Amino acid sequence: MVEALGIALALATTFFIAQPFLARKQVELNFNGDGKIDELLARKKEVYSAIKDIEFDHEMGKLSGEDYQELRESYKVEAAQLIQRIEKIQNGAKRKTKKQKSASEKFCHNCGEKISAEDNFCVNCGTKQK
Repeated sequence: MVEALGIALALATTFFIAQPFLARKQVELNFNGDGKIDELLARKKEVYSAIKDIEFDHEMGKLSGEDYQELRESYKVEAAQLIQRIEKIQNGAKRKTKKQKSASEKFCHNCGEKISAEDNFCVNCGTKQK
């Protein structure tokens, strides 16, 4: 009876200790998903942190020059790709905002003055708007 209890306790402890390692792999898989901006920014931060870590490891002599260059180059490429994807998403959002803004703007057909979309008459020349 005591042996069974000891084995059950050992299995429970092993599972408890292994759980964070298993959960972390699931989180990393989510970064390769649909490219949402928050996930991309978080991944970029992780890549920058990894670059700092390998620089420190190289200075401490834990990484050879060859390994350091290879890892640093791969992280730099990944960071550049992430930055491009982030900028693409941000620029797309800016274009949408500009299109929405231009759709709400109107101009007088008589004098060309900018008027509000709700205006029925031009503020500058008084012409009735369509």
